[in-house]
Amino acid sequence: MKNKKLWLVLVLLVLVIGGSYYGWHATHFAKQTVVQGVQIGKLSYKKADAKISANLKEPTYSLTDPKTKQVLYHGTLKIAASHAYRSELKDLLHQRWLHPFANHAAPAKKASIYDKKTAMASLKKQTDQIDQTIEQLNQSRTAPQNAQITVTDGTASLKKAVAGNQIDTAATTAKLAQQLDPNTTPQQKISVVLKKPAWTGKSAYADLQKKLDQKFKYTVMGKTETTPVKDVLKSGQVTAAGNKFDLTPSLNYIHQINEKYALAGASTANFTTVQGQKVSFENTQGTLGWQLQEYNEGQHLQKELLADKLEITAKNINNTDQKFDKTNLDAVKKVNHIEIDLTNEQLYLVENNKIVQQTPVNTGSPKVNIATPTGYYYIKWRKAPMTMRGTSNDGSKYSSYVPQAMDLTDDGIFIHSAPWVPKTTFGNPKVRYQQGSNGCINVAPAAMEKLFARSPQGMPVIVYGDGLAS
Repeated sequence: MKNKKLWLVLVLLVLVIGGSYYGWHATHFAKQTVVQGVQIGKLSYKKADAKISANLKEPTYSLTDPKTKQVLYHGTLKIAASHAYRSELKDLLHQRWLHPFANHAAPAKKASIYDKKTAMASLKKQTDQIDQTIEQLNQSRTAPQNAQITVTDGTASLKKAVAGNQIDTAATTAKLAQQLDPNTTPQQKISVVLKKPAWTGKSAYADLQKKLDQKFKYTVMGKTETTPVKDVLKSGQVTAAGNKFDLTPSLNYIHQINEKYALAGASTANFTTVQGQKVSFENTQGTLGWQLQEYNEGQHLQKELLADKLEITAKNINNTDQKFDKTNLDAVKKVNHIEIDLTNEQLYLVENNKIVQQTPVNTGSPKVNIATPTGYYYIKWRKAPMTMRGTSNDGSKYSSYVPQAMDLTDDGIFIHSAPWVPKTTFGNPKVRYQQGSNGCINVAPAAMEKLFARSPQGMPVIVYGDGLAS
């Protein structure tokens, strides 16, 4: 009986001692346990937590130059420990229950001992200081330079972009916020982002070279010219801000088109009169036919070429309702028209290439105002009656009532009835200098009444001869 009791006591003693030994090992970490770099072997959960927290250090970071590796800025994150790592401690203790007598802990998860959210809040407070430091550093650094394309005599050359070593503030702070993680290493180094040229110009250069090697078709009033692009895009620059080309070659090109085809405003003109006389005269004020508005059309042409258009139609044309140009002058003779011979002071109304009315006229005098300008015109508008007002060369004002008037130009050259002109003055160039008009073509009332009735708006009027002879 005594032996049974002794054995029972021994068994109970073993159970108590064994249980205590197991319980201690199950509630304390293994001898070689390390969490977040801190040795917590043989410590309880509470003491291990306290030791890890006590060993926490404020993490630091450095901004470095990617080329020189020089530290440009050093900062410290004012943050507290997160509690995420405590789940790791609990995992380790759970393993301890399964293997209470092991000297080494099984691999545990890498818990984030630092709170990333808190770290970012600390970094945000330092952003202004970081920006200010970078701004000061950039003052002694070289800014990047964009590429530049230059066109000279129709040939393009590329000045390549230069990188420089200035720091991109916004990109650097964004990279810092993205990559900075104190849990990766308490002392983290991050390279700054250097500014890059905004424009390398490579694709634009290739496109421009291709463009300059091509030809374009320019069409105006049924006439088409084929021309190398480089003849118009001759001189200029292409930068990140856009294109800037010299407009002069484009204006010269349009001027050449006018000289070749345009009748209105052409410097000189040729004509064979109804009597078969071949005459040449100045036509700089002539309004008959069409004419390109050189400045506006030059801009249009350059804009279209820069937009990669190789088939261009004229946009800025005066008198688009008239098809007369230098290449079809004979068409003028095929329609009813008026011819005025300044040398002999005669007007001819021509219908079906025959003179149906001839009348003497009185034309402009340089003494009174101006000599009547030669050229191709057309009747812009007609009015009957009207009062004509103006100023003569001597400064005197005039106001004249006329029964009928037909306008040829916007600056006041008319064919009109002139009841005040003596009959002996009409058709008499010898008295023109003293008794000529202010520039208009004066017609005797009876003749003007007949002419007005047979001269509709749009009828061509050809004025030739020597209006200065007297």
